[in-house]
Amino acid sequence: MNIKLIEDNNWNDILAIQAKAYHEVDLETLDVLKSKQTASPETCFVCVSEQNEALGYLLAHPWVDSEPPKLFVPLLDTVNSETLYLHDMAVNPYSKGQGIGRTMMVKLIEVAKAKGFKRINLVAVQGANSFWSLQGFREIAEANISSTYGENAVFMEMEVVA
Repeated sequence: MNIKLIEDNNWNDILAIQAKAYHEVDLETLDVLKSKQTASPETCFVCVSEQNEALGYLLAHPWVDSEPPKLFVPLLDTVNSETLYLHDMAVNPYSKGQGIGRTMMVKLIEVAKAKGFKRINLVAVQGANSFWSLQGFREIAEANISSTYGENAVFMEMEVVA
């Protein structure tokens, strides 16, 4: 399994994985997804097979607001922040159970530490909060989450310890 920075030739696979992974929230457009990578290319990864087929992807970017960004809106600018927002992570359903998600998270935490981030935030959708809890995230109660994340979305945070 090879975790690398996203290249232009990975986006079709990323869109296909997104389409297979999400059934309770609407899909984001290519422009919206690419805006995350444009804002912070070093915190956006793809896990590829030996044949360079994407098995999973992760998009993260700095974020300063106390509430998560809305879905479907391109990220225009990022500013210096102590918070890294994990916008999206998905694994091809045919590749689940191989540790791809955990491996991409290890890589993200390494980069977050190296870049001086103090925390990583995310919104868990489709019941994924149990997975994220196992990765070290805790729920932030009473967070203001946009309805675009679907029902039962959970705002979560992980402290990054240098």
